[in-house]
Amino acid sequence: MAAALILSVGCSTMSRTEKQLARVDSFDAPDIPAPGSIPPERPRDGGLEFSSDVLVISYDIQIGKDPLKKAIRKYGAEIIYDYRIVNAIAIRVPDPSKIQEAVTHFEKVKGVLQVSRDKVNYLDRGPSSRFM
Repeated sequence: MAAALILSVGCSTMSRTEKQLARVDSFDAPDIPAPGSIPPERPRDGGLEFSSDVLVISYDIQIGKDPLKKAIRKYGAEIIYDYRIVNAIAIRVPDPSKIQEAVTHFEKVKGVLQVSRDKVNYLDRGPSSRFM
Protein backbone atom coordinates (compact mmCIF):
# COMPACT_ATOMS: atom_id res chain seq x y z
CA MET A 1 0.00 0.00 0.00
CA ALA A 2 2.84 2.43 0.81
CA ALA A 3 4.40 1.72 -2.59
CA ALA A 4 1.11 2.54 -4.31
CA LEU A 5 0.84 5.77 -2.36
CA ILE A 6 4.41 6.80 -3.26
CA LEU A 7 3.78 5.87 -6.88
CA SER A 8 0.58 7.92 -7.06
CA VAL A 9 2.13 10.95 -5.32
CA GLY A 10 5.37 10.85 -7.35
CA CYS A 11 3.65 10.39 -10.71
CA SER A 12 2.47 13.48 -12.51
CA THR A 13 1.63 14.11 -16.13
CA MET A 14 3.01 17.67 -15.95
CA SER A 15 6.59 18.55 -15.16
CA ARG A 16 7.44 21.34 -12.74
CA THR A 17 8.36 23.61 -15.64
CA GLU A 18 5.06 22.88 -17.40
CA LYS A 19 3.17 23.74 -14.20
CA GLN A 20 5.05 27.02 -13.92
CA LEU A 21 4.32 27.85 -17.55
CA ALA A 22 0.65 27.00 -17.08
CA ARG A 23 0.50 29.38 -14.13
CA VAL A 24 2.28 32.14 -16.08
CA ASP A 25 0.03 31.62 -19.10
CA SER A 26 -3.08 31.88 -16.92
CA PHE A 27 -5.00 35.15 -17.05
CA ASP A 28 -5.86 34.64 -13.38
CA ALA A 29 -2.33 35.55 -12.33
CA PRO A 30 -2.39 38.96 -10.59
CA ASP A 31 0.46 40.51 -12.58
CA ILE A 32 -0.73 39.41 -16.01
CA PRO A 33 -3.27 41.80 -17.52
CA ALA A 34 -6.43 40.71 -19.26
CA PRO A 35 -6.31 40.86 -23.07
CA GLY A 36 -6.62 44.44 -24.29
CA SER A 37 -5.88 46.08 -20.95
CA ILE A 38 -2.85 48.20 -20.16
CA PRO A 39 -0.20 46.19 -18.33
CA PRO A 40 0.67 47.41 -14.83
CA GLU A 41 3.88 49.37 -14.43
CA ARG A 42 6.56 47.42 -12.62
CA PRO A 43 9.64 49.63 -12.72
CA ARG A 44 11.67 47.55 -10.27
CA ASP A 45 10.91 44.06 -11.55
CA GLY A 46 11.33 44.54 -15.28
CA GLY A 47 12.92 47.85 -14.81
CA LEU A 48 15.82 49.96 -15.62
CA GLU A 49 18.06 51.95 -13.33
CA PHE A 50 20.99 54.22 -14.00
CA SER A 51 24.30 53.95 -12.23
CA SER A 52 24.88 57.05 -10.12
CA ASP A 53 28.44 57.75 -11.25
CA VAL A 54 29.29 55.76 -14.40
CA LEU A 55 29.24 56.98 -18.00
CA VAL A 56 29.79 55.01 -21.18
CA ILE A 57 31.43 57.12 -23.88
CA SER A 58 31.56 56.06 -27.54
CA TYR A 59 34.24 57.57 -29.75
CA ASP A 60 35.05 57.82 -33.45
CA ILE A 61 37.62 55.19 -34.45
CA GLN A 62 39.13 57.53 -37.06
CA ILE A 63 40.03 60.09 -34.39
CA GLY A 64 40.89 57.48 -31.78
CA LYS A 65 40.61 57.44 -28.03
CA ASP A 66 43.67 59.53 -27.12
CA PRO A 67 41.81 62.90 -26.97
CA LEU A 68 39.12 61.22 -24.86
CA LYS A 69 41.63 59.66 -22.47
CA LYS A 70 43.33 63.03 -22.06
CA ALA A 71 39.98 64.67 -21.27
CA ILE A 72 39.16 61.92 -18.75
CA ARG A 73 42.44 62.48 -16.88
CA LYS A 74 41.97 66.27 -16.95
CA TYR A 75 38.41 65.96 -15.60
CA GLY A 76 39.62 63.71 -12.76
CA ALA A 77 37.52 60.72 -13.77
CA GLU A 78 38.60 57.09 -13.54
CA ILE A 79 38.59 54.67 -16.48
CA ILE A 80 36.68 51.58 -15.40
CA TYR A 81 36.69 49.64 -18.66
CA ASP A 82 38.10 50.09 -22.14
CA TYR A 83 35.85 48.05 -24.41
CA ARG A 84 37.57 46.02 -27.13
CA ILE A 85 34.56 44.96 -29.23
CA VAL A 86 33.02 48.43 -29.51
CA ASN A 87 34.72 51.81 -29.53
CA ALA A 88 33.75 52.90 -26.04
CA ILE A 89 35.17 53.58 -22.60
CA ALA A 90 33.34 53.34 -19.27
CA ILE A 91 34.35 55.94 -16.69
CA ARG A 92 33.51 56.78 -13.08
CA VAL A 93 33.02 60.50 -12.51
CA PRO A 94 34.48 62.01 -9.33
CA ASP A 95 31.25 63.71 -8.17
CA PRO A 96 28.03 61.71 -8.78
CA SER A 97 25.89 64.76 -7.99
CA LYS A 98 27.26 66.42 -11.14
CA ILE A 99 26.66 63.50 -13.52
CA GLN A 100 24.69 65.62 -16.02
CA GLU A 101 27.46 68.21 -16.04
CA ALA A 102 29.93 65.42 -16.84
CA VAL A 103 27.73 64.21 -19.73
CA THR A 104 27.70 67.73 -21.19
CA HIS A 105 31.47 68.08 -20.70
CA PHE A 106 32.38 64.82 -22.46
CA GLU A 107 29.96 65.41 -25.34
CA LYS A 108 32.16 68.36 -26.34
CA VAL A 109 35.41 66.32 -26.50
CA LYS A 110 36.85 65.85 -29.99
CA GLY A 111 35.90 62.45 -31.44
CA VAL A 112 33.15 61.63 -28.94
CA LEU A 113 30.06 60.25 -30.66
CA GLN A 114 27.80 59.56 -27.68
CA VAL A 115 27.82 59.85 -23.91
CA SER A 116 25.26 57.84 -21.95
CA ARG A 117 24.72 56.91 -18.36
CA ASP A 118 25.43 53.30 -17.51
CA LYS A 119 22.18 51.35 -17.24
CA VAL A 120 21.42 48.54 -14.86
CA ASN A 121 18.81 46.08 -16.14
CA TYR A 122 17.11 43.58 -13.85
CA LEU A 123 15.53 40.38 -14.99
CA ASP A 124 11.94 39.87 -13.94
CA ARG A 125 11.98 39.00 -10.26
CA GLY A 126 8.32 38.15 -9.98
CA PRO A 127 6.85 35.25 -7.98
CA SER A 128 7.60 32.62 -10.64
CA SER A 129 11.33 33.46 -10.77
CA ARG A 130 12.04 31.94 -7.36
CA PHE A 131 11.63 28.44 -8.81
CA MET A 132 14.13 28.84 -11.59
